[in-house]
Amino acid sequence: MRQTEIGLNRCLLTSKQHPLDPEAMLGRKLLDKNFTPLHNSDSAYAALAKMDAWQTTSLPVVEPTTGKIIGQVTLKMLTDLADESVLLKDIKLKTPIFSYEHQHVFEIARQMYHHEVRLIPVVDESEQFIGVLQKKDILEAFMDMLNVKSSGSVITVEVGHADFTLTELVNLIEVENARILGLTVEHGNEDSPNMKISFKLNLEDTSAVTSSLKRHGYTTATENTQDLLEADMSSRTNELIRYLDL
Repeated sequence: MRQTEIGLNRCLLTSKQHPLDPEAMLGRKLLDKNFTPLHNSDSAYAALAKMDAWQTTSLPVVEPTTGKIIGQVTLKMLTDLADESVLLKDIKLKTPIFSYEHQHVFEIARQMYHHEVRLIPVVDESEQFIGVLQKKDILEAFMDMLNVKSSGSVITVEVGHADFTLTELVNLIEVENARILGLTVEHGNEDSPNMKISFKLNLEDTSAVTSSLKRHGYTTATENTQDLLEADMSSRTNELIRYLDL
């Protein structure tokens, strides 16, 4: 899903009508502070109940006096126990995983994907627990970056890797009084080596933009009406869901 990550980064760089505050994409701005972490004095039964409530298979365990994460428990660890009344302090915890509050949502999503978790704890600079981020929080942030809910149209341009110049494409689009709300970049493969750059614009009629691009030698793969817009954005959203569907 590297193409999705690149596309989202481009979206931040080129969105003008709805500029995003970079600070809003940091962990501290998205975290859920209502989550009460497990303590090592809690029982396995309590941990299982919390997993069920939060629909997750992994939870952090925090030392209450220091506020630091000392480990994590997983559903498999707990279901393998013969006695659910056993305390977490009597169980060998897994190495803790967490994100820092200053990390960007892309980095946090990568950690969630790498560790195959639906919920990840967040700590401050002193590594004290301050909240959690869930998969749905990450997905909502990505959808905001892609301006999925904004009206407009989408055009897709095919270019060779050696011919890819984002600045020129942006200039050609904007000279036609179009504003770029977001974009994604999809790398080619053996069957189709060209890159596909999809631009979401604030226009319903993209004919002037596509004509300009064609005059300058670019191949436009699609000229989107509202139906194609919805299909393309649905496809991009599904990519994000698959990326985070752990």
